Amino acid sequence: MAYHQCRWNYNDEDDVRSVNNGFEQYQIPLDVIWLDIEHTNGKRYFTWDTSKFPDPEKLQDDLAIYGRRMVTITDPHIKKDDGYHVYAEAKSHGYFVKTKDGADYEGWCWPGSSMWLDYFNPDIYKWYSQRFTYEAYKGSTPNLFIWNDMNEPSVFNGPEVTFPKDIVHYGGWENRDVHNIYGMLQHMASFNGLVDRSNGNTRPFVLTRSFFAGSQRTTAVWTGDNAAQWSHLKIAVPMLLSLSVTGIPFVGADVGGFFNNPDPQLLVRWYQAAAFQPFYREHAHIDTARREPWLFGDENTRLIRQAIEQRYSYLPYWYTLFYKQEKQGIPPMLPLWANFPRDKNTFRAEDSFMIGNGLLVCPVTEADTNQVSIYFPGENTVWYDIRTFAQHNGLERGLINVNMESVHLP
Repeated sequence: MAYHQCRWNYNDEDDVRSVNNGFEQYQIPLDVIWLDIEHTNGKRYFTWDTSKFPDPEKLQDDLAIYGRRMVTITDPHIKKDDGYHVYAEAKSHGYFVKTKDGADYEGWCWPGSSMWLDYFNPDIYKWYSQRFTYEAYKGSTPNLFIWNDMNEPSVFNGPEVTFPKDIVHYGGWENRDVHNIYGMLQHMASFNGLVDRSNGNTRPFVLTRSFFAGSQRTTAVWTGDNAAQWSHLKIAVPMLLSLSVTGIPFVGADVGGFFNNPDPQLLVRWYQAAAFQPFYREHAHIDTARREPWLFGDENTRLIRQAIEQRYSYLPYWYTLFYKQEKQGIPPMLPLWANFPRDKNTFRAEDSFMIGNGLLVCPVTEADTNQVSIYFPGENTVWYDIRTFAQHNGLERGLINVNMESVHLP
């Protein structure tokens, strides 16, 4: 629920420690540092590039001293390499999905030639969950959690960049019938593996890109590869609301945009907006410029720090809302109409949203603006600005002055 720092890729242990020290030096809160695919030995998941990460256990232990955790990525494609223990064992047991002719399906993804596990088979599902034990995943510790990406699955040379529709899964199911379930089974197996790793004593964290009905039980979801554009910041609000009301509550979009380089104003506004969205992670493509919060000048560093600190100040509220979601199924992030269904004007509001029933959020999503128009819902309802304590009556629209410090929270 707190702040996560990610990019494709933090280069090595020294780079991770430098980023960690930067958050300390600039007094910016942080809970998790993420490693993308380059941390592995040649895109072989459940391994480490030992030239860059010679002692991952110590690295995780050192981060834990600061109260921080690490997340590594495990995509579903398995590099075709007889010397890779995960591939060799899966191949020997016939664990890969099949073509219509009964052969192991082979496609192309980040490692090159790859195979895909058939999670529909209960034995394979269990075997994959066991890859997360400390014995199987060398270099992992209780402070390491998991990110499942590319799990639609993405197949670079496949039709529509995924499995052919006639790929055969366990039970004789063709992919055309069960496509959307594949990614869910991977992240469920990851979740169960982390639960079993701690003998059920620690709540796991898993992030997935692919999901299905029921995914909310075991994973967080992000919206995929967005771009550093104002339009992408703006569209994140209705996207996350749509996910929330369809039962996927722990959702977020990459802060700053995954592709391209945000200008400082866009980056600050994104940090401010995402501080009031359920999953809060900055992430960037390998070809983008570095964008840790302190790289944009003192004033922008201050503004980003302020946004992240505001997120942390509301963590007890977030925790309460997620507990309510667990017990009652009510997502933390809601469209206005969910709390004010009798107010017909709320059904047109896509630029603002509710966090629980107490916070109305209207992020600034346009460049160089000094005013935002906000609709205040609810008959006989009074809203108060958390910065100025100005009063606004329900069923009215207000034109509110903003500056670079503003995320409007009446």
